[in-house]
Amino acid sequence: MDTFFAEVILPRLLPGTLRYRLKRGMEAHLEVGMRVVVPLKRKFITGIVAELHTEVPKEYSALYIDSILDTHPILFPNQLKFWNWISEYYLCTLGEIMAAAMPSALRMGSESIYTLSATYDEDAAQPQFSEREKELLLGLEHRETMSFDEICKLLEIKSPQAVIKRLLDAGAIAVMEEIKEMYKPRVETFVGLHPRLSDEDALREAFDKLETSPRQLEVFMKFMQLSGAHEKRSARIKRSALQRKAACSPDTVKRLADKEVLVLVKSEVDRIPATNSDLQALPRLSPAQERCLHSLQEQLKDKAVCLLQGLTGSGKTEVYLRLIQEQIEQGKDVLYMLPEIALTTQIIQRLQRYFGDRVIVYHSRFNQQERVEIWEKIHRDAESGGRVILGARSVLFMPFKHLGLVIVDEEHEHSFKQFDPAPRYHGRDSAIVLAGLFGAGVILGSATPCIESRYNADSGKYGFARIDERYGGVSMPAIELSLLNHKTAPDGNFTQSLLDEMGRALERDEQIILFQNRRGYAPVLICQDCGWAPECTRCDVSATYHKAADRLLCHYCGQRYNVPPSCPACGSHKLRLAGVGTERIEEELPVFFPDARIARLDYDSTRTKHAFTRIVNDFQDGEIDILVGTQMVSKGLDFDNVSVVGILNADLLLKYPEFRAMERAYQLITQVAGRAGRRKVQGRVLVQSRDPSQWLLQQAIRGAYEEVYARELAERKKFGYPPFVRLIVFTVKHRQLEMVDLASAKLVEALAEIFPAGSILGPEYPLVKRVKNLYQKNIMLKISPQLSLKKSKEVIRGIINSFGAKREFSSVRIVVDVDPQ
Repeated sequence: MDTFFAEVILPRLLPGTLRYRLKRGMEAHLEVGMRVVVPLKRKFITGIVAELHTEVPKEYSALYIDSILDTHPILFPNQLKFWNWISEYYLCTLGEIMAAAMPSALRMGSESIYTLSATYDEDAAQPQFSEREKELLLGLEHRETMSFDEICKLLEIKSPQAVIKRLLDAGAIAVMEEIKEMYKPRVETFVGLHPRLSDEDALREAFDKLETSPRQLEVFMKFMQLSGAHEKRSARIKRSALQRKAACSPDTVKRLADKEVLVLVKSEVDRIPATNSDLQALPRLSPAQERCLHSLQEQLKDKAVCLLQGLTGSGKTEVYLRLIQEQIEQGKDVLYMLPEIALTTQIIQRLQRYFGDRVIVYHSRFNQQERVEIWEKIHRDAESGGRVILGARSVLFMPFKHLGLVIVDEEHEHSFKQFDPAPRYHGRDSAIVLAGLFGAGVILGSATPCIESRYNADSGKYGFARIDERYGGVSMPAIELSLLNHKTAPDGNFTQSLLDEMGRALERDEQIILFQNRRGYAPVLICQDCGWAPECTRCDVSATYHKAADRLLCHYCGQRYNVPPSCPACGSHKLRLAGVGTERIEEELPVFFPDARIARLDYDSTRTKHAFTRIVNDFQDGEIDILVGTQMVSKGLDFDNVSVVGILNADLLLKYPEFRAMERAYQLITQVAGRAGRRKVQGRVLVQSRDPSQWLLQQAIRGAYEEVYARELAERKKFGYPPFVRLIVFTVKHRQLEMVDLASAKLVEALAEIFPAGSILGPEYPLVKRVKNLYQKNIMLKISPQLSLKKSKEVIRGIINSFGAKREFSSVRIVVDVDPQ
């Protein structure tokens, strides 16, 4: 009789899978894609079965799988293929992918901490649980929290995952890390009519008795009005709604319950609320949109990927809606990707208007409990299809089964690329591969496509369609360059021409967006006597002053510092703030426009879960007159009443030593400018610069994408950059500078033995040499089309593995970034 083995993916930094042996008879119940509990370093951990076979390991004796957690696979075959591709292409481990792809509650580990759930009802729950489950619940009642090892000791078993899983599924316990991440119990208290008042006589008697308590009678009458309990005795409403409508306290409702007039019932509710079922018909397309739609439909028959280049405000979303409807009618899913979580706010509302509950949203702002619910919902309904799954790059890892179309909106955005931690995948490029596994089409949309995507379209690899006019005949905004110096802007931040335009817009009750690509109050605090400036103790970079918190903050590691009362170097009290951030702009605006309502949209103002949505909705509803922001204000937001956009310092976008700097600056200026004049009248955009004659700024005001594209393409071909070569950047990190120098030099030697001269740049220090107490050096490798990319990466993986095996470099960390952005 054959002995079966399983290759198991574990959420650890392991080069590959680990092989485990199946217990006798286990092969009849185990499938690829299921979770299993396996031993690892004297602990038990949850892994995913990647393969089943009968090949006996020769070098070691395989340990046994302890138990199976699932009755059906939680990963589908195409998901595992996708994981394997990411691992091979981006030179990362399957364990890193598992940790990034799956909600933590689905990958229980022996280091997790467990506690009783806030929804746990002891009396209602006890009968349904086994003796071991009851024992664990009793232990958690006494100790509040327990680690995995403590549960093992309590239950006197080595692997209690099955017990834990059942209690997690039942909502009786929770993983402690979920509670730390804004865990909110799925329980609401509802108010209903007490069962004893089921007939008219009993109800009339209750009214009579409440005559002596006028306030309670008033609340009871409000309940009857809101719930409709006159007609349907079993009707219930939320207690919070009754308290709000009746303007009463919880005590008043409780007294009515004590008198057996009302009854309070706790009930589980869905964290992801259902949307209104009243759907609208899709909007009519303009002739230009119709032509674009027809072109895409035809090209998708032959091309796996099509690029849609449309002006800002041209109505690309309306074209997407038609393509989505086609897939839904065929019972297939649509993956709609956006580069930022922030962008989902407006697009969710638009999609739900037409597709209702078919729209499912997933992103990293959801807490762990919500992520599990969404994962399981998509997995559970995978066979039925016909859904729109919307999210940022992490949505790629959802359990799709019938994927028909992938839409990557704002495809040029570099935030589609994951930086830290691994896997450092690019959402756009990975989405194309994922779609290929299903035979699904891909639409890449942008007003300013990235150079690589446009090149692929021009070379015939991608299909190509465009919309060259704004929807509804609205004109493109008029863009004006404004010289920024001490004469035109005495205060240093606003030229008189910008202030005049803002004043006229406010007089017309129109809105304004101001873009400053720097958050905080001031980038530098400097001593006027000796030139001292505060630096982060963990990074080689100055700390930024944030006035709201009255702290200095490092934007690289997050370390906070108190503001010194005097210069630590010379003792001078002449400390001056230099530079301008969004916080300072927000503070200075009331000097010029004292009656204007001003808000800020940046990383600091949107840290909480719903902050971005609140600010965007307030601006959309006209509650804000001037919105100051960083790149967040540029990313696809659609506001009807914005007539003026100000770019306060365009020079900040251009002066960056990176080969994509010009491309990014053009895209950003165009995208920010595109927020103006999208509905009523032509918008105005003022771009402030200390040198308005710069070539790129001249192209930006003309909307000359083709000229910028042609120049960038020629320069990249000349100097050897994408799309003509592939890039891989190695970052060598260590606490000691000398070790970084030595290790990076040795790594270059190893690469030079394989790759041709001139293809390796570096090693060199980046602009910030030390981050989080780790010194770093970069090495860039260019891989030409003549070399096999797959074989090159196999060689690189071998070099990295052998490098790490050397004792002298065991503490050196090498970060590999494929296709850096």
